[in-house]
Amino acid sequence: MDVVTESNRVSAVQRYLEFNVDRQKDLQEIVMLASVICNSPIALITLMDHDVQLIKAKVGIEATVMPRSTSFCTHAIEEEEIMVVKDASKDERFAAAPVVANDPHIRFYASANLKSYDGYNVGTLCVYDTTPKDLTQQQLECLAALANQVSHIMELDRSLNQLKKQNSVLRKIAWIESHELRQPVASIMGIMMLLKENPYTEEPEYLELLDKSVNQLDERIRMIVSHINEYPE
Repeated sequence: MDVVTESNRVSAVQRYLEFNVDRQKDLQEIVMLASVICNSPIALITLMDHDVQLIKAKVGIEATVMPRSTSFCTHAIEEEEIMVVKDASKDERFAAAPVVANDPHIRFYASANLKSYDGYNVGTLCVYDTTPKDLTQQQLECLAALANQVSHIMELDRSLNQLKKQNSVLRKIAWIESHELRQPVASIMGIMMLLKENPYTEEPEYLELLDKSVNQLDERIRMIVSHINEYPE
């Protein structure tokens, strides 16, 4: 994976780091299903950050973070198909990995990628076992289907979080419009009325007030723009 693609992929991962508690329960149910369907004691939902593998839901282990350098999943996200390792002790990529060479002596691994809405492999739904084995075609299809469900749940959660942020920005804008813009606009309208009533008057204080009000209005507009920019598209 080239540097630019990996940078964009890691940026995509950042969108999914925080989950609503209710969605977290959904993810936990999915890893339990993956464990049962694949007859594997360990099942994880992971997100692959820059140098660590973040575990968002799990069955069979206690860890919440693993180094990416020795992770099975860092290889999985390089592929588009389901990745299956029948016996890690005989695979040169993983034979020396701590979880293979030492306790718990992992042998079997299978995973399906989790995709962001813009197509990046941000993590995996994966299963592990301590004995060599393989999965049936039906088990592989179920694992892929469950991974798709995880991707949908993650995207739903991301979209709702963005909507909440957008609503927060809109509330700020509404407050500015109702409280901050009213005064300079009212001042400008009042001065314009005076000038219309006295079209040949050159009162310097009117011009000073007009200048001040215009500057205030410009400042408030800049405030609105800055709040809008808090919510990138």
